[in-house]
Amino acid sequence: MATGFGYKILGLGGGSLPSLEPFNANILVVAGGGGGGGGQTGGGGAGGYRFNTSYPIVGGTSYKVTVGAGGVSCGISPVNATVNGNNSSFNTCGAGCATSFESAGGGAGRGPGAAGADGGSGGGSGENPDGGGTGNTPPVNPSQGNPGGPGRTASSAPFTAPGGGSGGGGGAGGAGSAQDPGAGGGSGGPGGNGSNSAPVDSTLRAGGGGGVGYAAGGGPGAGGSAGPGGGGAGTYYNCHGGTTTPGTDRAGQANTGGGGGSGGRPASPNCAGSNKFGGGGGSGVVIVQFANSVGCNDRISGGTRTTSGCNIIHTFNATGCFVVP
Repeated sequence: MATGFGYKILGLGGGSLPSLEPFNANILVVAGGGGGGGGQTGGGGAGGYRFNTSYPIVGGTSYKVTVGAGGVSCGISPVNATVNGNNSSFNTCGAGCATSFESAGGGAGRGPGAAGADGGSGGGSGENPDGGGTGNTPPVNPSQGNPGGPGRTASSAPFTAPGGGSGGGGGAGGAGSAQDPGAGGGSGGPGGNGSNSAPVDSTLRAGGGGGVGYAAGGGPGAGGSAGPGGGGAGTYYNCHGGTTTPGTDRAGQANTGGGGGSGGRPASPNCAGSNKFGGGGGSGVVIVQFANSVGCNDRISGGTRTTSGCNIIHTFNATGCFVVP
């Protein structure tokens, strides 16, 4: 009996270790970015960007972590087949004493003649001046994202030819921009800026995808720039020489939640076939940070574990579990 009693005190042999004491953690949840389409569609919106600086964690609990995939892109047919990004969440199943903490997938770029889809940040619109997709959908406070940019039509001065360009997708740090028609041609709308406002992470994430450019008279117009924070760049509407980069170069960066950039419409036999495709949205990420002073924290597992100063960080680039014994 004495030996058995001794094992329990020391936590050895058949005796189980006690559960960890409750503590608070910093949580960053970034959803997957929306896809960018081809043929005058707008840029994809960034995945929702949310953080919580005092999420309650209790011992004896396994917290499911869901990392959302980016939305699928498409070519010129069907032009509105682009897909929103997928949601990301911490504590997906609501275990322990707190509810799920979730960010919404980014809105897909849409068009021509259609508004971008709503999402964490809204998708850009193609050849549609009425505005891009709404960001911060569903609404949370603080906001998880921003709206996408509107497109332009042939009636938007100074255009003289049929067709028009598209707006950029919204980002966590700013709205997507409309296409700038310029004096003789137009650049696609830049994607909205990303954000690194979460104290848990200094990396810029959740930038919007760039829109497609269209020039007066059908000449080349520059694609919209990628939103800083993992967004994909847009291309231009008409190919001239077939020198554009493959559609994969317009994809949002993995684990940033960046929106995909827009693809153009191939207008001649010389156009590289890949030019018509937009880029897919970047996948999301979930990051958990807590103080190194948390007792027995070496027993906590899940994701990739690193140390930064006095803090422990668990980074999830794919769906998994944050296990607190």
